Amino acid sequence: MPGRRILIDSPSEGEYGASPGMRMDARLTECLAPVSDSLAEFEIAFHASLADGTGLQSVVAEHLMATRGKRMRPAVVLLAHRSVAPGSPPAVGAAVAIELIHTATLLHDDVIDVSDQRRGRLSVNARWNNLTAVLMGDHLFARAFGVLVELKNHRLLEAVSLATRRVAVGELQQLQQVRNVDLQEHEYLRIIADKTASLFGASAEAGLLNAQPDSSAAEMYREFGETLGMSFQIVDDLLDYVGNTPQTGKTLGNDLKEGKITLPLIHALRSAPATARREIVAALRDYTPEGFEAVRKFVDHHGGFAYAREKADQFTDHALDLLRTFSESLYQQALKKLVEYSVDRNG
Repeated sequence: MPGRRILIDSPSEGEYGASPGMRMDARLTECLAPVSDSLAEFEIAFHASLADGTGLQSVVAEHLMATRGKRMRPAVVLLAHRSVAPGSPPAVGAAVAIELIHTATLLHDDVIDVSDQRRGRLSVNARWNNLTAVLMGDHLFARAFGVLVELKNHRLLEAVSLATRRVAVGELQQLQQVRNVDLQEHEYLRIIADKTASLFGASAEAGLLNAQPDSSAAEMYREFGETLGMSFQIVDDLLDYVGNTPQTGKTLGNDLKEGKITLPLIHALRSAPATARREIVAALRDYTPEGFEAVRKFVDHHGGFAYAREKADQFTDHALDLLRTFSESLYQQALKKLVEYSVDRNG
């Protein structure tokens, strides 16, 4: 879709499930409207699963429930399910399991990245300690697979299990590439395919398999979800340079602070003349947050932002092409809006 751009410093309102202190997003509310009732059911079931415990586990769960993200993955589960079974009960169990897994990965991510903030509040590792965050993450993984076992759907369990393994592989690959200024684009794409896109793929596939366990369309649904996830992560990485902090709830430059070399910088390093590249590589090796603006200008000057936008658009267009093979419905149209939102968002 030519001309699509990431919006910067553009306030919006009305987001379903926004964290306190963050502006709401009316566009996301519109995307999720066809499954708003199902999302409300999901929220109740998710909180019940998250808070299933006592003592420290219960206290940490309350901390996690005080904020919530966009619920993109549960939304994909519910919309994909309704796209093939519009009159059936919502796929709440599958959505809960996937969001539990996503939440567990965030807990572990914050430990790995030494992050002290999550959605505008203290992260679990910062408020308590790393051990608490890791063990709570482990508990949520176990709880998620308990929910999946209760659904008695072997293909669904297999799909989510594979995606969860890929998430761990992606995290290990990313850890191996910290501060690697020679990271290649194909290596970056492989990392985000495993780390992020795999769970989006499992979300779409889970929605289908919850309704049609023997469906032959599982691969197509998984490919759709993964393609959406690729676009979503590239935009996330771009927003780390140009995002609206009140909207994202994140400080600009976190990826650089954590040593993550993402697509905008990869392209700029590849495109820059040798002298400019040497200078910025030296700055990256001794990187401090005060150097963020110099890196940001370097990336912009050498086309990194424009290239990342173009790449995200390519994945978005492929996701929209795949959607055209789905049966036309209100839910298919909502998935289309969700795809477009994922690349146009500014938070």
